[in-house]
Amino acid sequence: MNWLDQRSQKKRVCRDSAKLLFRLLFPGALGGRLLFIFLFFTLAFCQRKKASERASAAVQKSNLLENFTFSMDTLMVDTGDQLINFGIPFIGAVSPNGLYYHILDYKTLEFQRIHLDSLKLIDTYSLEKDGPDSPGFTFTFQPLGEGLFFFPAFGKPSIIRKSGIKVRSWNLNQEKIIEGFPVESATVNNRIVFDANLDQLYSLPFNYETRDYYLTVLDSIGERKVMVPLPEFQKAHLFTIRTGGPEGGGLKIELPFLQHFNDRVLISCTVGNGIYVYESRSDSLFYRRFPLKLVPPEKTGEVKNQVHSQQEFERELEKLSTQISHWNFIRDEKSGRYFRFATRVLSPETESTAAKLEIFLMAYSEDLELIGETKIKGLSTLPKGGFFKDGKLWSHVNVADELGFAVMDLKF
Repeated sequence: MNWLDQRSQKKRVCRDSAKLLFRLLFPGALGGRLLFIFLFFTLAFCQRKKASERASAAVQKSNLLENFTFSMDTLMVDTGDQLINFGIPFIGAVSPNGLYYHILDYKTLEFQRIHLDSLKLIDTYSLEKDGPDSPGFTFTFQPLGEGLFFFPAFGKPSIIRKSGIKVRSWNLNQEKIIEGFPVESATVNNRIVFDANLDQLYSLPFNYETRDYYLTVLDSIGERKVMVPLPEFQKAHLFTIRTGGPEGGGLKIELPFLQHFNDRVLISCTVGNGIYVYESRSDSLFYRRFPLKLVPPEKTGEVKNQVHSQQEFERELEKLSTQISHWNFIRDEKSGRYFRFATRVLSPETESTAAKLEIFLMAYSEDLELIGETKIKGLSTLPKGGFFKDGKLWSHVNVADELGFAVMDLKF
């Protein structure tokens, strides 16, 4: 058999496997168009996965972070006579141009805007809690620039001006969006983000029981354009911990992340270093796993998925915390690179001491090739809500109930 025959045979195997998987997942007449879309993404996945892994292995011959060091400064914000609410959850986000940092109090729906060059709180806005201009109940938001903000409220995401006027909203038909897929309609808004360039939405609906995730692309009016499974994240279900003991229920899951950078969507998970990449302009999806040498690539071992008391739940959580967790991507617009932290607990928190963490950092090129990895010495906590400004990594800190930013200057 020559190499052309072998290549054709591999394509046929991939295509036939995709058809079988599709029929097992979605029996019945779902229509030729949906089958075509599924096969398109599966074939693209098969072809891009091997190519990307080969490219990453080639690039990783050198390590950009081999001689990594850093310095850290803490910059305090002048808030005048106003207070910053550090309640849980703390909801903050940087503007697309990196000039402003916004904080939202989800209880009062009060916005505060901080100028990052002057480090002063310069504006406070109030949004309607009820009525036609209310963003609804939300734990997150997305600054869009030009004084506009995207709010992913349940079933009815919207765009609201800083003046409080709603300029756009979607009334999502959740049942229609998930039709033919084994996910719950209430999860359609999970991790939803807005792509202003292409005027479409991305989200990660999932199945409550199996924690299987799907990428959904919604068009400008909120109708389903694409919905495909993300089978590489099924391993995350192995590390789900549930309890339903007499003290009440608890749930610990591996966290998924959906991030939109220009014309690229990155879908990652704390369970491991592998990611899905969706190229929005070409409607292509592929999975990439990186050849890490210093950082554990993913969680291993076993935990009890079902426990029956709070004490047993905490024991399993402690066991899980010693496993590696890979966090979301942070993009540096100045260099075009991406960075990602990973952590694991070396010694758990006690009444008198904080948890001792082992913290790693990975670097990726503009094309998402792994170009560096290192274990960071001298950093005791993971930067919270990190973003790059002028080539330095900023993260918010609470200093005696005053807002500050830890500014990390990366040297390599």
